Amino acid sequence: MTRTYRVISSDGHLEIPPDGWMAHVPERHRGRAPRLIRLPDGGEGWLVEGMPLIHNGTNIAGGRTMKIVGASYWEDDGTPAPGTGGPVQRLREQDDDGIDAEVLFPPVFISRFIENISDREAYLAMVRAYNDFLAEDYCPVAPDRLLATALIPVTGIGDAVAELERVHGLGLPAVCLAHFPNGSLAPADEDLIFWEKALDLGVPLTSHVTIGDRNHPMLVSSAAGRYELPVTLLRGTVPPPLSMISSMIASGVFDQLPDLRLYVAETNAGWLPEVLYMMDDSYETFREAIGGRLKLTPSEYIRRHLLFGIVRDPVAIACHDLLPVENLMWGSDFPHSVTTYPRSRAWLDDMFGTAPGWVRRQVLVETPCAFFRLDPAAELTATPA
Repeated sequence: MTRTYRVISSDGHLEIPPDGWMAHVPERHRGRAPRLIRLPDGGEGWLVEGMPLIHNGTNIAGGRTMKIVGASYWEDDGTPAPGTGGPVQRLREQDDDGIDAEVLFPPVFISRFIENISDREAYLAMVRAYNDFLAEDYCPVAPDRLLATALIPVTGIGDAVAELERVHGLGLPAVCLAHFPNGSLAPADEDLIFWEKALDLGVPLTSHVTIGDRNHPMLVSSAAGRYELPVTLLRGTVPPPLSMISSMIASGVFDQLPDLRLYVAETNAGWLPEVLYMMDDSYETFREAIGGRLKLTPSEYIRRHLLFGIVRDPVAIACHDLLPVENLMWGSDFPHSVTTYPRSRAWLDDMFGTAPGWVRRQVLVETPCAFFRLDPAAELTATPA
């Protein structure tokens, strides 16, 4: 029987040991690279320039009993833990979970923490090495099922555009932004160069959780002492990316580029109906102060330009008639702490249980296929024996 897309997870993570991508780092820069160390109490930690010790923990829960610290990439018998192995293991895990493909975001340690590497050339070498690893070693095993997002550097618009063009040439299916293309935490006019180039090349644009908001709870490490651990865990998966949404709308970028669309993974969306209403209400209340900067209402910009990723969010599906359900994609977040692996199909059956069948198909297949330029009827690569 031909296998086609029935369930696409639009939010997974490549939480893998560094050996694979480190092989692509030029020798002269390896001394500045993140370093994996064994910890005396078990598991591993990361040493990254400018950061406190980062423990493996919730990033590689992988459906196992969760550890806040002391988790390992390897099982006791030396085999890779769930979600930490190579591409063939990942395909088998998709099969086990009833998933046909995954959009794969960078590991925690490389997606944000390497920004602290002070040497620009060394930092850029890390970014390029990770993207080369994806294009040469990982995704080719099943490019229609291992949909890895390339990392875009945060060292300025020139570097961002150069890497965008480079990874497009490598054949990677999408890019992931941590900052705005200008490299800062706020949009700027020069970002248009990047956005226009992405539209010209047809490269899907993504971010994980948000762009640029350093105060977002999911991006604040409890190890840095910002919040106590219980506070971090209780509030971390809830907030919508309102700072990013508001700044992009106010910048006028959506008026200048009406075809620009951005997918923001792992935001959940139960909050979306309220935000659509309240932002429009605020716009009407402060219309005179805002002046003529906006051509549309905030809710119209959101509906036209932004897509959001849900994980375990039955509220969003229950509210499908109050929000633009065609703007939602689902992801298992494997192997992170809130992952639905290895019971994603059961979670999905429960979450979509009372919704019309078209809602499930839209969120799991139609929207991700349209956004990531996939053929929903294509026969998929088989998992190697």
